[in-house]
Amino acid sequence: MKSMQSRFFNFLIFIPAVLGIVSCSHREVFFEYHSFKNAEWNRYDPAVFNVKIEDNSQPYDLSFELRNNNAYTFSNIWLFVNYKTPEGNSRTDTIGADLADVYGKWYGKGLSLYNLSIPYKTSTLFPDTGTYVYSIRQGMRETLLQGISDIGLKVSKKSGE
Repeated sequence: MKSMQSRFFNFLIFIPAVLGIVSCSHREVFFEYHSFKNAEWNRYDPAVFNVKIEDNSQPYDLSFELRNNNAYTFSNIWLFVNYKTPEGNSRTDTIGADLADVYGKWYGKGLSLYNLSIPYKTSTLFPDTGTYVYSIRQGMRETLLQGISDIGLKVSKKSGE
């Protein structure tokens, strides 16, 4: 009897967990990482992402997913983000983000490799369907930035839409 109750209880936990995973991934329309060899990001090595937007009638949230390790000697990072529309128009944004608090504790999740989500744009309406090209360069003073292993771009349909 106890075994049957235990299985039923596990089943009740399993179903919502699976539904949560499926519903989260359903909103995601693009998620890709660019890795840097030896966790060194050269300012002349942009991470380039080609994002295909098929539905421009609804808003999207965009975020950068940054992975750093303890070799990273700064508490923040600057990013230069250039994006090009399907029509060829382009724009550059400068994004600053804190990666650690004043005591040096990383904001990202992890033990030796820290993953931090950096919001970029919320409730963005893409003017047209097609492929948008995002090119991200590090904007720090050092040409070779030690301790950054990956940067990703995530594009999701706006929550609750």
